[in-house]
Amino acid sequence: MKESQVSVLVGDGVVTLKREGTRRAVVANVLGRIERDGIELLCLDRLVHEAHEKAFVGWNVSGAVTTMLSRAIPTNVVTAV
Repeated sequence: MKESQVSVLVGDGVVTLKREGTRRAVVANVLGRIERDGIELLCLDRLVHEAHEKAFVGWNVSGAVTTMLSRAIPTNVVTAV
């Protein structure tokens, strides 16, 4: 799966997407957020990905009416010294 060069910034209730090669940013509201079994899922209020896109930088994308972003929740590994 090829990752589209789209950066994702998650804010307080919103997600901002920035595509490489353009100055335009897309902002969408987060309708819901779920964390379960090590996966974080964000449901956005609009479709912000194109049909050929399956992944953004660090996120998987899906959805036909609204965009769903999902990723593995990063685990902080602390080693004892």
